[in-house]
Amino acid sequence: MYEVDLVFSCGEDNFLPIADVWLVIDVLRATTVMTRWFELGGRELYPVKSPDEARKLVNELKERGSSPLLMGEVNGIPPEGFDLGNSPVELNYGLIQAHYCGVMSTTNGTVALVQAASSGSPVIAVSLRNKLSCLDYALSLGNKIGLLCSGRKKRPSWEDTLCAGALVESLLTRGEVSMSDSARMSLTLWQNRGSDLLECVMKSTHAKYLEKIGYSPDIKFACECDAATVVPMLAHDNENRIILQSVSGSSKPYHDNDSKSESKSSPSHDPFEELLSYTKNNNEPSQYFFIGKKEK
Repeated sequence: MYEVDLVFSCGEDNFLPIADVWLVIDVLRATTVMTRWFELGGRELYPVKSPDEARKLVNELKERGSSPLLMGEVNGIPPEGFDLGNSPVELNYGLIQAHYCGVMSTTNGTVALVQAASSGSPVIAVSLRNKLSCLDYALSLGNKIGLLCSGRKKRPSWEDTLCAGALVESLLTRGEVSMSDSARMSLTLWQNRGSDLLECVMKSTHAKYLEKIGYSPDIKFACECDAATVVPMLAHDNENRIILQSVSGSSKPYHDNDSKSESKSSPSHDPFEELLSYTKNNNEPSQYFFIGKKEK
C-alpha cells in the first residue's frame, strides 16, 4: 500500500511529517525553472533561501574557479545584481552552455526545498512538466510519499495544490493508497478542475500577478504536463551544501531550436520603476497598470 501526505505551504510549520521521500512543488515558477535547467543540460543547481545568501555563495564558487549563473526573484522580479529572474522561458541553451552550475533564490520554492532537506529524507523538485517522472522515481525510494507545496506568502496556492492533486491521482493508478485529508482535498480539486488546466491556473492569484507584470508566457509553459523526464533531486556537494542534480531522465535540450537561442547574461524583461512600486505596495493592481513585454 502507498501512503501520501500533503503540506499546503512552506509557511505552515517548520516541522514536516515523516515520509520516505518529499516532492516539493512550486509550479509558478521555481520548480518549473529547475526542471527546465536540467532539460537544457544543466549539471548543478544550488537552491538557497535568500538573495543575500545567493550572492555570498556565488562569490565563494567564483573564488574556486566556477562561473555560476545567479538567478531568482523577489516578488516576481530579479533582485539587484542577478543574472536572470525566475522565468523558465528566458532560460535558454546558450546560458546553460556558458554556466555549468547555477545558484537560485526565490520567495517560496527554494525556501520549501531547504525546509524539506531538513527532514533528512530524499527530496525531489517536481513541476507539472515532470510530475510523472518524479513520481516514478520517488516510488523507487519508498511507499510513503510527502508532497510539500511551496504556496505563496506562507499560504496555500491554487496551482501548487492542483499539481499535488495530479500526483495523487497518478499514485492511485499504481495501487491502493492511504491518503491524508489534505491529499484528498488536492485530489478533489484536480479531478474537478484539472481538465481545463491552463484556464484554471490562469485564475490563480499568482498567475494574475505574473500576467500583470509581463510574464504570462511562463504560465503557459509551466502548464505543459509531462513534457520533461528529468528528475532534479537534492544531494550534498563536497562542502555539505545542498545541491540539485538530475538523477533520472534526459538532460538534453527539449526543443531542437534551444541551441539556436541567443545567449544572454540577463533577461530580456527589464523591470521598471512602477513595477518596483507595485511589488512593494502589497501588490494592489488597482493602483498600477502594466502591459506585456512585447507591447508598449
